[in-house]
Amino acid sequence: MIKQPIRTFILFLLFLFVSLISGAQISNEFRYYYPEFEEGRTHQLLLHLANINFVKDNEYKNKFAWGHTLIGYGIQPTLMYYAGERLRLRAGVFLQQYSGLNYYSEIRPILSVHLRVSPSFDLIMGTLKGHVHHDVIEPLFDTERQYTRPVENGIQFLINRPWMDMDVWVDWEQYVQEGDDFPEWFTAGMSTTLHLKDTADNKWQLSLPLHMMAVHRGGEVSTYVERVQTSMNLAAGVRLNRELQGAFEDVGLFAYAMNYNNLNDVGQLGVNNGYAWYAGVTANTRRTNLMAGYFYGHDFVALRGGGIFQSVSPIRNNVYVPTRQLITMKIGYNRMFLKKIKFSFLFEGYYDIPDARFDFAPGIQLVFSPSFFLTEAEFF
Repeated sequence: MIKQPIRTFILFLLFLFVSLISGAQISNEFRYYYPEFEEGRTHQLLLHLANINFVKDNEYKNKFAWGHTLIGYGIQPTLMYYAGERLRLRAGVFLQQYSGLNYYSEIRPILSVHLRVSPSFDLIMGTLKGHVHHDVIEPLFDTERQYTRPVENGIQFLINRPWMDMDVWVDWEQYVQEGDDFPEWFTAGMSTTLHLKDTADNKWQLSLPLHMMAVHRGGEVSTYVERVQTSMNLAAGVRLNRELQGAFEDVGLFAYAMNYNNLNDVGQLGVNNGYAWYAGVTANTRRTNLMAGYFYGHDFVALRGGGIFQSVSPIRNNVYVPTRQLITMKIGYNRMFLKKIKFSFLFEGYYDIPDARFDFAPGIQLVFSPSFFLTEAEFF
């Protein structure tokens, strides 16, 4: 049995107390800027302007995630045309600049077709509704990818029913042609949540989330010498929330079981299989979210997940810690201004139990995402 210092136990109790009195699982809703499909816009041409301003200060001293400051902005002007009741075309550009650089770190074209197959089923091809919109837990999908990979391209299926939400997508990250000396890369993901409510008063809600991430490196036509590999992660969980009256809207519990499997047995440092557990408490007020949790992982690797949760370092060579134990906390404050301006503050804390080290990352984000009507014309 692993011995834990008394101060660690006291710290966890403090995190638990703060979460129970203050804030549900941290929502990324105030970081969203994808323009949702609007009905009643047939033959309308609109200009959508998404502006994302951010600062995130990673005060990390560990060997698994970079201790750096991300500060800058992104802007994404797009033209959107509703060719019919069920079809929307979108074209534009995404620009991102970090403060202190005299050039744009990201210049990406935006082009997508959004087909509303039915009221509850959407198909997107081209530029996807990506990163934080996928709503995948942090150990499997790092929320910092909103800045490091702000544009995803591929294909996506979205299902939205009263009893289920599902997001299935493929992000094709690197395309290869015959003779290329680099590999093909793509990420496939699934995020599904089943919603079960108490039929008596609807104050209890039981949710069953299921997440899957698969990362593939290969390409038959490439001359890349390393072996093909497919790395997979699965996560199954349960979330129980209780609605409250008064200052606190709800409190809840969550628990996830996760696994890792490298299907080709070519994992980093020979680590090909692993598992992890993640459990905690949550709470919400109208503007505040807090969470406290405990993470345990053994030989756990997630190629698209938060580095701080992994057993093999994604940033340093030959760093391998078989067992990871973390106490996590998140404190969020969200506020809407003028209907289209979303402000969010998030403080994230990670206490490494074996190393007795506390890493933290405060961050602020301001999102402005209005749409402007330009004209109405039937082009098709």
